[in-house]
Amino acid sequence: MRAELRIEIARSPEAVFAYLTDPANLPAWQSGVRRATMRDGRIEETRTLLGRELHTTLEIVEHEAPRVFALRALNSPVPFAVRHELEPSERGTRLTVVAEGEVPAFAAGLLARRAEKQFRRDFERLKRILEG
Repeated sequence: MRAELRIEIARSPEAVFAYLTDPANLPAWQSGVRRATMRDGRIEETRTLLGRELHTTLEIVEHEAPRVFALRALNSPVPFAVRHELEPSERGTRLTVVAEGEVPAFAAGLLARRAEKQFRRDFERLKRILEG
């Protein structure tokens, strides 16, 4: 499964990057995230998914402020990776996000549509918070 989105945010790349990369902000804009902390250079998060509580450790594979932030799940029931690319734009920042995950074939259609819809809603919420 692959989801990609591009969104314009009326804030500087430095401001967007700072907010985006601070794990303490995750519960405010990502649905399902209950807690997130940085420990030993990795992000540990607790989220609910389909009524279950999941604990995931995310490895930061790229951190190039204020341009690139990429993560890879180390212990998730659905292995995934997310790459955020930020570039200056006329309005502030153009954020391009690509998420890729390995969804079991029997669930691919339903989960892919649901995940992509939530993915878009989460980044719209991020935009509202940063522009608010």
